Formats: sequence, structure tokens, C-alpha cells
Amino acid sequence: MVAARGDAKGGGTCLEQLYAAVDAKPKVPVLELRRTSKGRGMVALEDIEAGQVMVRVPMRHVIHVIEDEGTGADGDVRLAKKLFWTLSAEAESENETSSQRWELYARMLPTRTGCAALWDEETIEEMQFLPAVESALRLKDRFQLEADRAVQEHAIPCHAMMWALSIVHSRSFAVCNERGKRIRALVPVADLFNHKSDEPAAAGALDMQLGEGETGEAWQLVMDAHSKPLFQMSALEACIPGEEIFINYGHETSAELLTSYGFIPDPNPSEYVPLYQNMHELLEDDQFLETPSFPTMQRMREMLISSRSVDAPLAIRPGGVRSAGHLLGCLRVLYAQDHELGFLHEKFNVSLGELVFEWEESLDGCPKESRRKEIERLAIRQCSIRAIELLAEFPTTHEEDVEILDGLKLDLGKEQPEEGFGQVTREWLHSEFLDDIESRKVVDFVMALRYRLQLKSIIEQFLEEVLKMGFDEEELCMGETF
Repeated sequence: MVAARGDAKGGGTCLEQLYAAVDAKPKVPVLELRRTSKGRGMVALEDIEAGQVMVRVPMRHVIHVIEDEGTGADGDVRLAKKLFWTLSAEAESENETSSQRWELYARMLPTRTGCAALWDEETIEEMQFLPAVESALRLKDRFQLEADRAVQEHAIPCHAMMWALSIVHSRSFAVCNERGKRIRALVPVADLFNHKSDEPAAAGALDMQLGEGETGEAWQLVMDAHSKPLFQMSALEACIPGEEIFINYGHETSAELLTSYGFIPDPNPSEYVPLYQNMHELLEDDQFLETPSFPTMQRMREMLISSRSVDAPLAIRPGGVRSAGHLLGCLRVLYAQDHELGFLHEKFNVSLGELVFEWEESLDGCPKESRRKEIERLAIRQCSIRAIELLAEFPTTHEEDVEILDGLKLDLGKEQPEEGFGQVTREWLHSEFLDDIESRKVVDFVMALRYRLQLKSIIEQFLEEVLKMGFDEEELCMGETF
């Protein structure tokens, strides 16, 4: 799922002009663009209730493509090309209003989103966490491949296509039209809302409540009185005048947000650190298990592989031991004996917002509390040892990263380059691309540094809590690692 990001300089006057140019409703806006704690954001001008429609934009004034047209090109690529052609088209006298509309829209776009997919490879490697590094490199390679094709096939400048792809990935919305076709769209005005992460419990509860075809997103396509499609944005929660209005881009990790959008929420309740990549890897990590019989192992495997949460991250999260409920539940299955497995059932844990294997204590024959505590201790110990191993794989420590970051703050001062709002013009799109690469690289490095610090903090918070629970370093084989 993709949506908007606005976090730099921008003006209310330009927004007012754009609002009118795209025939946005309500006619009298209930929000405006202001400086906020996020840089810039959409702020309520009056009391707004949860579910209230904040803005509607006719689809005729939206840059969009149908994603499943069977053209052989992905929707994001076709939308990026359409964005370039729309913004770079020469003004025609009979279509002057349309030209002015897109000039206004261009002024609201940054020349650079800061997404990790546009960093150089050396800086991407500074994220240090292999899954995040690999994901960013894959998207970077894909951007470069599509930019090279655009140069050869359409004479679109390479920098312009790379920029357009980054805009699509950081500002576009996915919606379904009345025929059930999936549309990817760039929506003027609606793409200015900042992101606010859901707490896992709230996100999980919403997912469980949604019916077939429901998304729980703030945006959707609706029909006006004349059966013409409108893009509609509604409030997720109530706001008072002067308060910033947020939407949720999805249950995105910090790596996903940094790779596609160019920012990291701090804190990010949706973040997690996977200790195992999948259930098969967990089942293979049997170094601490007493060797179970083959039938018992088969039963454990069947319970885990066929579980409803088989694809859920096997991870630790912000909030310490308790927040690792799904992973600990799976380890309960592995440490239970054959006659105990029948008392572990997968249930939705409301406070965690996820499915967890938990004991059915009300059933006759359920293992006694002392045995359940023994299994829990074994599960926590395995999580801790795995977390220590992961922490040791980082090339730098938390303390070293903090020292580097403190030094960079002093060096950067106010020299961080602006992201270029108001500078996207027809001439810029067709120009020879000039950029302050060295200044940009320092800013990107700081973002990579902040990302890896966030991961290390989550791991260390988990381990600190484990030590307070009575585990000792020798029991966890910690040595000099932590």
C-alpha cells in the first residue's frame, strides 16, 4: 500500500490554488498545509470527527493507471512515465487550465524524497541489517533498470524517471474502481497527509474485524450524484482545530518506510526484528531441544506450518518480552512434550493484536503452572540467544553509532539540503541533473545510522528485560557480546 509524504517547506497559497484547480470538495476547505513537527502537514481548520470526509478530488484531475491492464509493464512504472509526461508537456492555448493545474501540482512535489532506493550502494550497506539492505538494493536495481529503459524507449532523462518512480512509491494510492480493477493514483491535495503508525493491537483488531473486500484505509473511490468517480479521503480519528491530521500508510516497518518513502517514525510501533525468516528456519533451529520422537516432531511441524499465523513475523518488537508473543508461542509448541501439545491452541491475543499459541488452562490435564513456566523460560532463553547472535552480526555497537551520530549532528548543523519543494518544473525535468552528492550522502548516512540504531535498541531492550527476569549472562551464553 502506498500513500503520501509531506515533510518540508510548502505554502498554503499554492495549496489553495491547487485545491481550486482540481475542483476539490468541500468547497470551503476544512484543512490547510502548515509547518508541523513533521516539517509540513495537513492541519484541521475546524473540529473533524472520525470518519468525516476531509477532501474529495474528481478522478479526471488525478494521474492514474489501471494496474492489471496486461500491458507487460508494472503499474508503478506506467504511472511514473505518465507523471513525467503530464508535468513536462508543453502548454497548449486550448488547454491552458490543465497546464496550470499540473504546474501547481509540481510545485507541491519535492525534487528528492530521500528514499533509500535512491541512495548509493555504500550508504545502503550502512543500514547493516541484511534483509533491509537486500530489499533496498533490489528496489534500487529495479528503478535503475526501468530508468535505463525509459531513456532508450522514450528519451525520458534518467534522473527524471528515477525521480518519478520515487514519487510514485512515496505518494501514490492503491484503490479499486467500481469494476473491481486495481488503480494506482497520484492525487493532488490528498497526497499531503503525513503517516502515523498504528499500535499492533489496534491494527490487529482492525484486520480481524474487516469483511471481505474491506481495507480499513482512509481513502477510497466513490461516485458523485452523476455517477462520476471521486477520490475520497476520510479522517481516521477525531481532530480539533490546529491539530495535524494523519493517515496510515499501512503496517510498514522502518525499513519499508525508509526504502520507499525516505523517513523513519521514531518510535515506530509497527517495527519488528525477525529472529527467524520463516517457520521452517525456526523448526531447523533445534540445538537447544531434547530430541523428540519422530511422531512428536511431525505433530509439532504440522501445528506450526498449518497455523493461521504461519506467515506472521517470528520477531521481537518494541515493548520487550511480552511483545514477542507470536514467536514465544511457536517456541512453546517446540518445547512442549507430545502429551502437552493438545493444550496449546492458537488464539487471537487482543493486547498484542496477533495470533498466539497459548495454554488452555481450563482443560483437565493441562500442564501445571510450574511446567508452563519451565517451557516459557526455555522459549525466552532461545529467543535471547538468537537475539544476541543477531546483535553480534552488526559491524558496529549501539554506543559506537551514538558517538558517530553525535559527531555528525555537530558537523551538519543547518547545512542539510532542502528537498527542493517548488523546484520541479518542466525545465528541471529535461535539464542535465545536478546534485550536491556529498551533502546528500551525509544526510542519507544519518538516516541509515538512525535506522540501525532503532533495531539495536529493540534488541537491547528485550535483552535487558530478560536479565531483569532472573536470567544470567552465562545461561544466555552472552560473554562479551552484550
